[in-house]
Amino acid sequence: MRTRILLFCGIILAFCLWLLLRHSNELRQSDSRKASTIVTNQPSATTSIQPNAIIISRNSNTPATGTLPTAPHVNTETVDERRQLFKTAWQTPIEFYGKVIDENSNAIEGASVQFGWMETPAPSGERKTTTKSDGNGLFSLQGERGPTLEVSVNKIGFYNSRKDQTGYTYGSGGEKFLPDRFNPVVFHLRKKGQGAELIQKDFPPGIGQYWQLHHDGTPIELDLLGGSQNVTGSGQLKLELWRDISDMKKQSFDWKLQISVLNGGLVPTDEEFSFQAPQSGYQPSIVIDMPATNQSWQGEIRSKYYIQLPNGNYGRIDFYLLPYNGVFTVHSAINPTGSRNLEPK
Repeated sequence: MRTRILLFCGIILAFCLWLLLRHSNELRQSDSRKASTIVTNQPSATTSIQPNAIIISRNSNTPATGTLPTAPHVNTETVDERRQLFKTAWQTPIEFYGKVIDENSNAIEGASVQFGWMETPAPSGERKTTTKSDGNGLFSLQGERGPTLEVSVNKIGFYNSRKDQTGYTYGSGGEKFLPDRFNPVVFHLRKKGQGAELIQKDFPPGIGQYWQLHHDGTPIELDLLGGSQNVTGSGQLKLELWRDISDMKKQSFDWKLQISVLNGGLVPTDEEFSFQAPQSGYQPSIVIDMPATNQSWQGEIRSKYYIQLPNGNYGRIDFYLLPYNGVFTVHSAINPTGSRNLEPK
């Protein structure tokens, strides 16, 4: 009886061992198949990768079948619309009406007018044409196409005005120009007169130089006839600057400038062609006071003045100042004959 029990237990133990061995073999075969799959799908040095081939890696989430993911969808309608807008801008109809007048608002006949525009976005698309103003000073351009237009007006014996607008936008960014036959664009020319021999000086002289005013009001005097910076009491033009330097990082700061003509005077002017000095109205000094609280605070000054020197001679100066560091420039033109004519030859 005991022998039978032992035999039965041995049979059961043998069966369990057989099951364990079989399961172990299945696991090894499964791993072998996986490894084989991975190896056979890896490209070798002699294997070329065909289009749409899928390379599987151990951590890859790419599906084993199908094609590669497609590229993101491009909104071709938006691209086409932009191309059309671009093309339309370069094909915008150009229409322009202008009028030329002199310093007395009289029409100028025979002024030369040059138009320039680009019909296509390429050097070969550059277009130019010319015309002349008629007896009423009128001229026009019609039937052309492009996004912008440049207009220049000239006539022998006249000065061109730098204040006139010369560029006009039709079909590109910015504010569009609206032509009006009954309200033409006005161009200003000034007839040249009898010029005079003027003494013209630049302060500082030469290119690459700069002069500075002191921040504490220490004066600098300029000799407008000799072209030098002089010691106190020996020049004609005196400049003084006061500037708050308590905080040099401030964008707005208190500053004040005083311009003086010793034993003479100044008259401010905004005339483009300041060729005729006034007989009266001259002040010994002009002060520009600019507190930081000023709503119209300025960080630079460009101004023009007629001047009368102590000897009675007339002249004009163009003045520029950068108050932040006191850098300044002056251009002067003096008529040494005592005439008020300040037009150069």
